[in-house]
Amino acid sequence: MIYSVSMTLILVLFLVIGITFGFNRAVGMLPVLFIIFLLVAFFGWFIFNFFWLILLIIFINYLRNRNQPKRTRRTYYYRYNGTNTKDFEDFFRQAGGSYGGQQQGGYYNNNPFGYAEDKSKYYEILGVNKNASKDDIKKAYRDLVKQHHPDKFTNANDSEKEYHENKLKEINEAYEKLSKDFT
Repeated sequence: MIYSVSMTLILVLFLVIGITFGFNRAVGMLPVLFIIFLLVAFFGWFIFNFFWLILLIIFINYLRNRNQPKRTRRTYYYRYNGTNTKDFEDFFRQAGGSYGGQQQGGYYNNNPFGYAEDKSKYYEILGVNKNASKDDIKKAYRDLVKQHHPDKFTNANDSEKEYHENKLKEINEAYEKLSKDFT
């Protein structure tokens, strides 16, 4: 029974390939069709003979997992304990978003609920008031960049260099976020 179903399937495939692409190509596909015949025949025989066993295994798994919620894939940072803040921020920046009340997904600009970003952190980094003008922000940015530029600290130790590099990254991020408001 299984072999006749498998052979019928292969003959139908042969005719479809022959009519669609020409019988020369269908003859060239005979080795592939033979492999398909063997696979269908084997798996068909296997499923036909062990159908009740397969059905029993599926039913047992259903009963065992019926009361458990579906498992979801774990993310890279499953737990946040406060010590991995730097890694956490880097992870979100690499993923395309940001961390700390900033953009974190694809619906930031098109959000119909009017999500507003808290920019007080950026004003503090630049050392200006929340109602500072564009020129004040630009002046504070330039002063802080001059103060923390890595070229000034070429002869300093590594920890001091790293501190000023990180500070410059914060300053650039703050200026970028605040300057968007004025454009």
